[in-house]
Amino acid sequence: MSPTLSDQKDRDAIETRLDDTLIVEAAAGTGKTTELVRRIIRIIETGRAEIAGIVAVTFTEKAAGELKLRLREALEESRRRARPDSRDRERLDAALSRLEEAQISTIHGFCADLLRERVDFKKPAAD
Repeated sequence: MSPTLSDQKDRDAIETRLDDTLIVEAAAGTGKTTELVRRIIRIIETGRAEIAGIVAVTFTEKAAGELKLRLREALEESRRRARPDSRDRERLDAALSRLEEAQISTIHGFCADLLRERVDFKKPAAD
């Protein structure tokens, strides 16, 4: 039996409180990426959201790249474990095919995308 972690209650909340918006803040190497990936997989499997409707924001490009890579691996693994004719499998297949639509980036990248999408950056007309 593995030892209980001092933050196990928080880890359980990340994985099970799927209808709540959470902010996860912890030191490097504590398992944030693992917990976030598990949460995203559960959200997709349960049909609470599609991959294109999920936003995961990190502080560094390296962390965002690692998160996306690990999410792809976890989606593929969950897909292999799912029954071929199940709704979970359909959702996981769809998530894998649309993974590039996921908003997984740095806070700066996410905000820049929002601005590009919502603000018209045309230069003002000269008087």
